[in-house]
Amino acid sequence: MKDLTSIILPTYNEAGNIRNCIETITNILEKASLPFEIIIVDDNSPDGTFEVAKVLAKYDTRIKPFVRTTEKGLSSAVTFGYDKASGVQFVVVDADFQHDYSKIPDVIRLLKENDIVVATRRSQDGGYGNFPILRKFASLFATKISEWLFPVKISDPMSGFFGISKSIYLDTKDKIHPRGYKILFEILGVVKTDKIAEIGYTFGLRTWGHSKLDSGVIFYFLWDLISIKWHQWKESHRLFFGSKGRNSHIHP
Repeated sequence: MKDLTSIILPTYNEAGNIRNCIETITNILEKASLPFEIIIVDDNSPDGTFEVAKVLAKYDTRIKPFVRTTEKGLSSAVTFGYDKASGVQFVVVDADFQHDYSKIPDVIRLLKENDIVVATRRSQDGGYGNFPILRKFASLFATKISEWLFPVKISDPMSGFFGISKSIYLDTKDKIHPRGYKILFEILGVVKTDKIAEIGYTFGLRTWGHSKLDSGVIFYFLWDLISIKWHQWKESHRLFFGSKGRNSHIHP
């Protein structure tokens, strides 16, 4: 379908949220008259999340659940979902209601004119809600780091709620190595586009279960920093030595 949007929903132990999450997103997008599919990527949750998703899929062919048994991690789950999706654009959200699903239609509409749309907590019409102070600090720290790393400045590079065109994902696919929890951060480190928009939202409270974030996030974040800078260094040197090679064949 020409305007199909794939909603990418990575899950782990979200059995208590997944039904309400899918029903909420479905109602919002149907009211907005936007064609969609929902790609659920579950990392073999022991609480039966995938089984709940399979039951929902029996009644709606737009719901497409997948389970991974040999790989884990939010970032790689997102790219797995991209590869399974049929849409021309993708929107990533969490299944725990901390992202404002009512903003999804706005993200989709902005993708008509942009390659990436980031739902940001750092805007006049956004906010962190009851975000823990340590996570606020980590988010602010990452934002400052991104000002050093990325040629395109955005206010919330650690956001897990964003949209991206399929063409831009395919262009960056071989340049990223998804690990940890912040796939947008890695994409921004290698993407070549200035068509990036932002939309504000307020971070909500988890309705069921508990956060998956732990100290490992810091490790993967630092590893991503090293990987991104390494890629940028290789690209700059490739272009430099490539131009020298071409110039060496020019004779007066």
